[in-house]
Amino acid sequence: MTSLKESGKILMRGFGRHLDIKVKESPSSIVTQFDRIAERKIISIIRERFPGHGILAEESGRSGQKSEYTWVIDPLDGTTNYSMTNPVFNTSVGVARGDDMVMGGVYAPVTKELFFAEKGKGATLNGKPIRVSGEGNLSKLVLLYCHGNDLESIERSSALYADLKLKSRDMRRLGSGLLELSYVASGRAGCYIAPGTSPWDAATGSLMVREAGGRVTDFQGNDFNLKSRDILASNGKIHRKLMDAIRRIEERA
Repeated sequence: MTSLKESGKILMRGFGRHLDIKVKESPSSIVTQFDRIAERKIISIIRERFPGHGILAEESGRSGQKSEYTWVIDPLDGTTNYSMTNPVFNTSVGVARGDDMVMGGVYAPVTKELFFAEKGKGATLNGKPIRVSGEGNLSKLVLLYCHGNDLESIERSSALYADLKLKSRDMRRLGSGLLELSYVASGRAGCYIAPGTSPWDAATGSLMVREAGGRVTDFQGNDFNLKSRDILASNGKIHRKLMDAIRRIEERA
């Protein structure tokens, strides 16, 4: 996807440089000038090729025409990592038909890893097919997690961490949700759990996991879509165990 590579070039120009950092809705939610520059570039490419489609972007919100198709954009996923010269960040573009993702890519410009998925056609990493892990034992898997910026999501995520940390090989927050979902899709991790997610933080990654043979739901077990606000993406083998853990923790709260 041309827009991903162009966005990646922009992000690499700013990586390790002085950044103009602005706080958004909470101290942990920040934006830099390169988030915005990359987003403008992606949108310009999409509008040139698909002028009749809608756009949902992290920094500028909804724009474009009302359409059956909506492009979901996260120009820089992992801004905090980026701001501290941590190479775990990505840029992502996907397209939804209605509320369901049909195509998308996640590009990590430092490692030059391009994850791509198309509904019904599988998922790839740099052009080679990927699959979720076939492991069903939690103690042999690394679990990944994140949360929204609101206090409730943080508390729910903390409770999940306390419950699952000792049941798994490890439980980690890498700070780049779409890349973490891509890691689940490629078998590097067993799951990704995030209460309080946003469409641009998870939608393209959800397609990646599904097309790699995994399962993606909200915390009630419904199929994840653009309107979902929690996400559980797993290799499928451990999904029920994780759903049981979520129910146990939510009942306790």
